[in-house]
Amino acid sequence: MENKSVLNFTTSVCDTCKQPVSAKVITDGRDVFLRKFCTTHGEQEHFIRSDVTDYLYTQRFVKPASMPMSFNGNEKANCLEGCGFCSNHEQHLCMPIVEITEKCNLNCPVCINSSGESGRHITPDEFKKILDSILSAEPQIDVLNISGGEPLLHPQLFTLLDEALSRKEIIRVSISTNGLLLKNLQIVEELKKRDIVVSLQFDGFDDSIYEELRSIPMLEQKMEILRILQRYDVTTSLTMTVARGLNDFELPKVANLVFQTPNIISLMLQPIAFAGRGKDIEKSRRITIPDIIEILDKDLDTSVKKADFVPLPCSSPLCFSLSFYLMPKESGNPIPINQLVNAEKMMDSLSNRVFFGLDADEYQEMNKMVYDLWSGPMGSVPEGEQALKTIKGLLKEINCLMSNSCFDPKKFFTTTERKVKSIFIHAFMDSENFDLARVRRCCQAYPQTDGKLIPACVFNVKERHLLNVSFG
Repeated sequence: MENKSVLNFTTSVCDTCKQPVSAKVITDGRDVFLRKFCTTHGEQEHFIRSDVTDYLYTQRFVKPASMPMSFNGNEKANCLEGCGFCSNHEQHLCMPIVEITEKCNLNCPVCINSSGESGRHITPDEFKKILDSILSAEPQIDVLNISGGEPLLHPQLFTLLDEALSRKEIIRVSISTNGLLLKNLQIVEELKKRDIVVSLQFDGFDDSIYEELRSIPMLEQKMEILRILQRYDVTTSLTMTVARGLNDFELPKVANLVFQTPNIISLMLQPIAFAGRGKDIEKSRRITIPDIIEILDKDLDTSVKKADFVPLPCSSPLCFSLSFYLMPKESGNPIPINQLVNAEKMMDSLSNRVFFGLDADEYQEMNKMVYDLWSGPMGSVPEGEQALKTIKGLLKEINCLMSNSCFDPKKFFTTTERKVKSIFIHAFMDSENFDLARVRRCCQAYPQTDGKLIPACVFNVKERHLLNVSFG
């Protein structure tokens, strides 16, 4: 066996029985692997991340955790059987993902939750209980994501959305959809009226991509849906499942679509995870965060560069990397925030949330960073004058927020979201690369009707595997 040095020790799960097993994080000097041993199914070893130097670099961004206000899990149970969260969890909840239906109008081979024609919808009362449990754990939710299945199939969708919008502690509501039902313009109008962010599944510009990931050619429908959302000026985010050798070469083109389309505010890149039906996808398709950043960096037709990205300290920094771009109105050319603001200061503002500036103290810190630009790096930044003009305009628009007494995070979010676009890379885990150390810092969870907040990757790897048995 090839010699590999040990970087860390952790707990993973067996590929076959999904039971917790001891594991080593190891490297061959180039890439990173996970080696584990199950007493029933033997030794297993898997590639988990490119670039060991990058792996070690991310550890610099681990920040002190912000704990939930309440715990619904059981720390006395065997790990992983007591989560929800339990008191051993090391991070609070930033972005809950509420699955309101098990039904879907597609049968995607890559689906991590195996949604299809069968299944049930949650009731409005169950949805209220879920929101109550979320807000008992968190004083403020930056983004509540409504998911499924295909959430647009829910017969009481707008009742649920109105309930979420009525909670002042929830800053923004998004809905994850394949978009096929958005050809019904009445649905689009209702989403626009409620100012819901449409997170549209978009995997690239070739039908062969959709045939492998979604089973059917969909490009023409996707482009029609994008035109509808643009015509109705619906705030939109794109979510792209990225698979090596299939659509990774499309990354720069999709990024440019985000920058060039006014109503698209962000791009969520999700490296393919081999969970649910996705477990049967060819394993050579695995791609990791450093690979994605490298592809974006090397393309000369995009403004995205490796230096733009920083790990998100809110979660495990191995799970999330992100970049923010100021969008000057005059030129329309994205300017990386990293060029304008000291990265460590920005990371301090992001230490316990996905978006910065959403409470009064953080907003004041942002003001300090902005004023530092006057005598700092702005002069050396390309289009620095346009950037400064854009920032001044932003401050003027939200001048009410200069005082803590009238700070309004919802107003701040909606004012800035089209002027500061973002690219997120979120790597969900599967049974091959499952790492308990990452789970314990997970800030994304699937809230359940019993009040539990189950970390996303625990739910995908354990809960879905055992169907109705709760694990966490």
